Order: sequence, then structure tokens, then C-alpha cells
Amino acid sequence: MTVESVSIALTTPDISRSVTFYVRQLGFACALQLKRFARVKLGKADIMLALPRENEAWAGPLFTGSIYLGVDNVDAIWERLKDHVRIAYPIETMGYGVREFGILDDNGYQLSFAQTLA
Repeated sequence: MTVESVSIALTTPDISRSVTFYVRQLGFACALQLKRFARVKLGKADIMLALPRENEAWAGPLFTGSIYLGVDNVDAIWERLKDHVRIAYPIETMGYGVREFGILDDNGYQLSFAQTLA
């Protein structure tokens, strides 16, 4: 088996607000925006945004992990974002050879930006 891509679907109560966050704050491009669904992309990152099912009340994000975005310029991204987004954890070099930091998106999902060190 060969996996050729991974897409992530995140629930949001406000499609427009979430698209604005990903486009303006993080530099994604909006590939599609409908009333109940949108898709934003940056490089190989592909994130789908969808309204909650009509029969479900929005209780905030239920995802307990972190979405990792592998980048080649983590320090530059940190400098650009650190004063404009909610920080989950500050930039640091991990013992496993990765420099990373985490933020929370407009809904509270954790996005981690990570660069593998040589």
C-alpha cells in the first residue's frame, strides 16, 4: 500500500471565520468555500473545514491530538506568528531532534509547526 496524501477534516461552527484564520494568519489558500464546507491548502497540507452535523450541537473541538506541519523555516514562522495567535507551547528544540512550537487555531485545534534538525 502507498499513501499518497493525508487530508484532515476539522469541525467549525463558523466556516468564514476559520477560512479567514487559515488564510490571513497562516498563509493558506482557500481552494473551495461553500456554505457548510471549505478546503484550505498550503504546500502539501490539506485541511477541510466543515460545519457540525445539523443534528449535533457544537461543543468545541473534540480532537485531543496535535496536527503537525513539517516546515523548513520554523524559526521564521515562530517570529511571524508568536504575537498574533494563541500559543499552545513556545518554540523549543526537542530531545528527539525536532525544533517546534504549537498554536491553537480559531476553534482551539492544536497545530504544531516542526522542523527536523540536521
